[in-house]
Amino acid sequence: MKRNQLTPPNQHNVTARYTTPVIDQLLGRTTLEWTCDDGREASLKASLRFTDYEGHRPSMYSVMQLPYVFKTWMQSRKSPILPEPVPFLVMDAIRFLEGIVQPGMKVVEAGGGNSTLWFLEKGAEVTTYEHSASWAGFIQETIRKSPLRFHEKNIRMKVMEGAATTGDMALIPDQSLDLVLIDCMNDYTRRNDCIRVMMNKIRKGGWLVLDNSDNPVNWVGAELLKDKEMRRFSGFAPMGLFVCQTTFWKM
Repeated sequence: MKRNQLTPPNQHNVTARYTTPVIDQLLGRTTLEWTCDDGREASLKASLRFTDYEGHRPSMYSVMQLPYVFKTWMQSRKSPILPEPVPFLVMDAIRFLEGIVQPGMKVVEAGGGNSTLWFLEKGAEVTTYEHSASWAGFIQETIRKSPLRFHEKNIRMKVMEGAATTGDMALIPDQSLDLVLIDCMNDYTRRNDCIRVMMNKIRKGGWLVLDNSDNPVNWVGAELLKDKEMRRFSGFAPMGLFVCQTTFWKM
């Protein structure tokens, strides 16, 4: 599905459902539905075991990593924090990120989790915006248990959502960051709004990363970056047995 064939939502959220729950869940056959800003209704269907929402097939690299994907999926049934934390991004995106992140880099992420710990373990200075106080506390407790491994001094956790989040982001000096990862829940803080604010906060040559960039709810924000150098990855991700998409833009 090409983006220009549908009108994405800007202020409205997207709902997902299975038409035939058992069969559709098995195949990852998902129907997305939303209301456009002009009031029209729109929908999109995809079988996420085989393609992302835009119809891109998984990379061969991510397919080859399916044993690892399944392993982390099993681990996540026991604890949402993996023994070896890794971002919940497309496998190819993680490999690409490995070549970018260096000790001392200034990273901001909207939405925390295993990625927070992964960045910290690599010595990055991380500011994380998280809407859930309990989830933020769980991440911080994990860091406190292994302060040297996760470089406890390098984390700033901010529990807030919506306009409070984007308002605080706006206070960050322009072109002061090396990398921004946007992976928050749209029900609490809209990713499009984060992109609008954060795209000017990244230094020249730095990166903005948007997870689930194939989902129509995030298309408006991605369109703001259409003139930037882009690297798009579609495939399987740790802890998830479905195809998704992660996009990088070089600022």
